[in-house]
Amino acid sequence: MNRPPPPAIPADLISTFQIIRTLSLQEVPRAQIWHVETRQYGQAALKHYAAGHMGNEASGFPFLAALQGPVAQIYQVTQNAVLMEWLPGPSLGDIARSGGQADADKTLAQVAAGIHSQTSALKLTGMMPLVAWFEALRAPLPTDLNLTSHQRSNLQQAQSLTKTLLASQEDIRPLHGDLHHDNIRQGAGGYCAFDAKGMIGERCYELANAFRHPKGLEKDSFGADLIGQRAKLWGQIFDVSPKRLLQWASAKCALSLVWRRGADLQRDPDLTLLDHLLIQQSRF
Repeated sequence: MNRPPPPAIPADLISTFQIIRTLSLQEVPRAQIWHVETRQYGQAALKHYAAGHMGNEASGFPFLAALQGPVAQIYQVTQNAVLMEWLPGPSLGDIARSGGQADADKTLAQVAAGIHSQTSALKLTGMMPLVAWFEALRAPLPTDLNLTSHQRSNLQQAQSLTKTLLASQEDIRPLHGDLHHDNIRQGAGGYCAFDAKGMIGERCYELANAFRHPKGLEKDSFGADLIGQRAKLWGQIFDVSPKRLLQWASAKCALSLVWRRGADLQRDPDLTLLDHLLIQQSRF
C-alpha cells in the first residue's frame, strides 16, 4: 500500500522565512515541524500550525523571545508559523529513557532556574492567567468520569486544593507553562526549553507538569519514592517549597484527568500519580 507523500512546506512560508531546503519533517498534534535550512539563519526549526493559528501556544513565543536563555531562540513569527533555533537533541526525556533519569531531573530544574532568573523583570501582555487555565477543574466535577470512590475522592481533594492555591498565589510572574523533560533539548549552547504556553501565575507552578513526565517511564516516575525525591531536588534547585510544589503538581494532574473526560480512566497512570502526590504532601 502506497503511503501519501509527506506534506510540503506551504509556498508562502518558504518565501516568508527564506527557506533554501527541507531536511526532515516531524508531525505532532496540530502542527508540522520541519528541520530546514534558511538563507538568514542557517539551520532552523519551522513549526506550522495547520489550524491557521497557534492556539494556546501563541503567547509562548513572546515569552521565549524575551529571554536570553536557556531557551530556543525565536527568529521570526507569523500568525500560523514560527521559525526558531534548531535543537538537535537529545531531549531530557531521551536522556531519562536511556537510563539517565537522575541527571535529566537535575538538569530540568537547572533550566527552570535559569529561565526564572529573568522572569521577574518581564513585562508581557496577553498571557493566560492560571485561574483561566484551571477553569475545567474549578467547575463542578463531570458526572461521567468512570472512577472508583477512592479515585473520585482524590480528584475532589485535588479540586479543593486547586481553589486554595489559586486564591493564595505567591511570586506571580510570566511562566513557560509546560516545562517538562520532552520540552527541553540540547542545542549548541546547552539544554534549552521550547514549546512554551506563555502564562502568568505563581512561579512554583512552573515544574508542576514535570511530575507527569517523561512519557514512557510512568511506572518509574510515578512511584512514591521518586516523587518525594523529585520534590526535594526540584524544591532545592528551583528554591520553592517541596510541599507546595507537590500541591501544584496534584492540581495539574487532576486538571489533565478532567480534560480527558469521556475516556476510560480506569487504567490512566495519572490516577496512580495523583494518589502518590497527595500522600507525599503529608510528608513535608
